[in-house]
Amino acid sequence: MSVINLTQTETLAIKSIDERQLDKQIDLAMREENLEVLPREVLLKAGDHIGTQLRSFQDALSRYKQAKSAQNRENKFSEVHRYGHRLLFAVRQMKDRVETEEKQRQLFYIDDNVYPPFRFTNDLTATVSYRWRERGEDEWIFGQTTFRHRVTRDHSYLLTKPKRKLSAAKQARLNENELVSTWEGMVSTILCTLRDYFGEGGDGNAIPENFLLKVDRSGRLNNFSARFWDDQHVKKNAPSGEVQ
Repeated sequence: MSVINLTQTETLAIKSIDERQLDKQIDLAMREENLEVLPREVLLKAGDHIGTQLRSFQDALSRYKQAKSAQNRENKFSEVHRYGHRLLFAVRQMKDRVETEEKQRQLFYIDDNVYPPFRFTNDLTATVSYRWRERGEDEWIFGQTTFRHRVTRDHSYLLTKPKRKLSAAKQARLNENELVSTWEGMVSTILCTLRDYFGEGGDGNAIPENFLLKVDRSGRLNNFSARFWDDQHVKKNAPSGEVQ
C-alpha cells in the first residue's frame, strides 16, 4: 500500500494544474453554476486529498443550484465559496508536497509498497526497504529493516467482545480483520518515522536490521513506537540476545 509517496500519475497531475487558472475556473463555476468549466479529470488524478475537496465543492455547488429562496441561495453561495477556497488550498498544499518529495528524493527514498504477511498472527512483521546518501553526488546506500510487533492477549484491544457469542469461524475472521487493521497502522507509523528520521538528517547506517516496536502502557502502538534511536528503551526492554 502506498502511504508516504505520491505516485507518478499524481505528481504529474499536480504539476500540470495552474493555480491562477484554477482560481478563475472555480469562480466561473460558481457564477455560471456549471462544473464543466473545471479540469475535473486532472484534479481527480491528483490524489485523494484534492479529489475529496473537489467532491465537496461539487456537492456544495449542487446544493446551491437547488436552493430556491434568495436567503437560502445566499447562504449556499457562501458555502460554495468556502469549499472552492478549500479546493484551491488543497492544490497549493499538494504542490508544496511535490516540491518537498523531489528534494528529499535527492538524498533518500523509502519504498512504501510494503507487502503484508501471507498469514496474520499475533506476531506482526513488516519489512521496509530504502536507499539514502549524505550528498547528491554520492553513491546510493541500500538498506532494509524488519519491524515486529507482538500483539499480547493481556492487552486485548484487538478482540471485540460481542453481546452474543460468535461462531469460531466468525470470531477468527473478526480477529484477523483487526490484526490487518493493526498491521496497516503499524506500517504507516514505521514509514512516517523513517521519512522524518531521514528528513532530519538521520544516518541510515544507524538503522537496525531488526526492531521490536515499542508499545504504551495499554499495549498499543503510538506515533513513537518505531523510534529505534531511543537508547533508553533499548537498554531497558531488550531481552537477552534480541536485536532491537
